[in-house]
Amino acid sequence: MNHPNGDRLDRLETLAETTLLAIQQLATQQRQAQTDLAANISDVVSMIAINSQHIEEMQQHMEEMQAEVRGLQVENRHILEELADIRRQRG
Repeated sequence: MNHPNGDRLDRLETLAETTLLAIQQLATQQRQAQTDLAANISDVVSMIAINSQHIEEMQQHMEEMQAEVRGLQVENRHILEELADIRRQRG
């Protein structure tokens, strides 16, 4: 005949082992989640740095284009003034 305390101890031992395994699995999952999170954060930071570089390059190109447009505007004004002078001379 099994002793009731012996059965109870066996069940408690099984429960403790099961609980320990669950805790170990959770710890492993948590470590993996932390590793994944760190990698994701690193990826995001890298993407931000790359995007920042691209934005700076685009801004530089835009400034160059704006300078070219200003130069064309000045040149167009001179051409229009010359045409107006020619028209006045003929008119």
